[in-house]
Amino acid sequence: MRVKLINAVILLSFCTQSFGQKEGKAEPFDSDFWKEKPVLSKLSDDEIQSNAVYIADVNVCSYDYGSFVDPKTGSSYDDILIEENFYYKRIRLNNNNAVEAFNKVYISMSNARQIINLKARAITISGEIIEFDDSNKKEVENYENYGPFTIFALEGIEVGSEIEYTYTIKEPGNFNDFYFDIRVQEELPKRLFHYELVVPENFVLKTKSYNGLNEMIADTSANDFNRYVLHLYDVAAFKNEDYSKGEALIQRAEIKLFELQNQNKRNFFSYNKATTAFSKRIYEGNSEKDVKKETKEIKRLIKQEKWDQISDEKEQIVEIEHYIKANLKRGRTGHYYIHEPIKQKIYSEQNAMRIYARIFDMLSIDHQVVITCNRFEKQFDEDFETYSFLEASLFYFPNYNEYMAPTNEFMRFGLIPSVYAYHKGLFLKPIKVGGIRSFYPEIREIVGTNSDVNYDNIILDIEFDEDFEKVKAHVKHEANGYSAVYTRPYMTVATEEQKEEILKANLKSFADDAEITNITTKNEEMEGYMLSKPYIYEGDAESSALIEQAGKKYLFKMGLVIGAQVEMYQDTARQFDVENTYNHGYKRVLNIKIPEGYKITNLSDLNMEYSSSKDGKNTMEFISKYEIKGNSLMVTCNEYYDEISVPKERYEEFRNVINAAADFNKITLVFEED
Repeated sequence: MRVKLINAVILLSFCTQSFGQKEGKAEPFDSDFWKEKPVLSKLSDDEIQSNAVYIADVNVCSYDYGSFVDPKTGSSYDDILIEENFYYKRIRLNNNNAVEAFNKVYISMSNARQIINLKARAITISGEIIEFDDSNKKEVENYENYGPFTIFALEGIEVGSEIEYTYTIKEPGNFNDFYFDIRVQEELPKRLFHYELVVPENFVLKTKSYNGLNEMIADTSANDFNRYVLHLYDVAAFKNEDYSKGEALIQRAEIKLFELQNQNKRNFFSYNKATTAFSKRIYEGNSEKDVKKETKEIKRLIKQEKWDQISDEKEQIVEIEHYIKANLKRGRTGHYYIHEPIKQKIYSEQNAMRIYARIFDMLSIDHQVVITCNRFEKQFDEDFETYSFLEASLFYFPNYNEYMAPTNEFMRFGLIPSVYAYHKGLFLKPIKVGGIRSFYPEIREIVGTNSDVNYDNIILDIEFDEDFEKVKAHVKHEANGYSAVYTRPYMTVATEEQKEEILKANLKSFADDAEITNITTKNEEMEGYMLSKPYIYEGDAESSALIEQAGKKYLFKMGLVIGAQVEMYQDTARQFDVENTYNHGYKRVLNIKIPEGYKITNLSDLNMEYSSSKDGKNTMEFISKYEIKGNSLMVTCNEYYDEISVPKERYEEFRNVINAAADFNKITLVFEED
């Protein structure tokens, strides 16, 4: 079970929603699962082809009130909510990769967990049963910085064997984090998947399934408790595709506590409550004394940096962000109020929003807080309201229709991580009534940038030596938006040697054997409005590998000078819609000096055009064309993608545009004596 914790204030609300679970009699899990004499399972032809197969994947999660003793401190708690998770897994191992992957089991022991009823065994291909040896279990206090773990090794496993293990985790429950998802699919098929959630009778849960998953069953045969079940056979392995939404396409169910009957409490994790909780955390405070200290420190900082003397609001935003990201270090502060973090020049993920927001308020900069999730993990759902979709906080500036990622040091105003853009989010919309500001939730699209902002352009001035043995070129790159994020931020912290190494590697996309000299750069600094000044780096390149002689002809591998391009192959029918990381474009201009006495015999190869349209307008295209002036050939190649999500029905159009660049890579110009 994956649980996401957000500290929130649970208030009373009587909103109503419709949800996906169905009522009916639910399948029970066989309590006689641990057979006395287990035998190997017989696999189907399809199952044999998989690295491994889950014969059974079972999780029964139960909540009830009772007593709990902290295994570390010995502290005892009575009449508290207890969560118990029973797990049972049986896995067939079909190859060495599976043996390597499953020879150890890792159990997180965070949150004062107790592990009980641990049993494990292996069934060899000869039918021998090797029981788990408790001496193979060890406790690790901080496993790879993920906290305490219990780790146990399984002996006797081999290709063709099966492993089987079960255990129960007991820990304190928590009303405030009673929202989570269960992920059904993995990269391996599952013959049986069973998940059930058992809660006290007054707990009412709401669930919703995604990506074709059956809805959970609210078991009408349960007495004195509520039971929600997902019982499935033959769960297909998840097979991702390039240019898709990835993990967000995995079959899963979202679950949340909706109501505590007889306590007059319901709709706990609504977007309305989230708006109240986040706005209080960011803009308010319970300590008037500390709020006054904050105000004093912010006024001092504004005066020190002279932000109040900047007349242009956009410039104010840019300067504030640059100061915070350049002068405050990210870390743990232990402070809710921000006067001490500002003095100490350190901020955390938790108080960063408060630092920015209080400064913006004091300077009357119009802004809104936006909260969303990674669209490659989950698509924001405005209908099923749960805090599972509220993972990342951003700022939106209505006057400019632009966003800011407050803690991302590689990006500046106008650019946010693309995983948070191009889908929906929760906007905390301010409203004033009687001079008092409050906030209400508004679900809107987080508009992403297009190819006019995100581009990596190349200008090449190319000539040949007199013997046609070498290609000499001046290579100039202009990168902007997301295309600049992969280089520019590192230039501000890299040594001169590191800079040269990075830039040489980038410029060598011209040719693998290229000798790069005379490197220069512009706009390295992370200051000012970044989207209006592309990062420019250029240098001279010389290569012998791009020229070949064929009798009296010379072959110039011109297509390679733009760098290696992606070529997409797919033998099976496309399953999923296309999802681009971000909208982007490339413009390549090749100015080629034709040696005196020579001509190019296959210029028509340079004419290429592929496109795809939506609503009568091209949203992506690859166009290559040429022009001859005297002894100069100018090749212009434009490629762009301005449609973030492309229906799978148009996949071939998308692939044709992608592959056009790869086809351009293959163009070889033929020079003959004129």
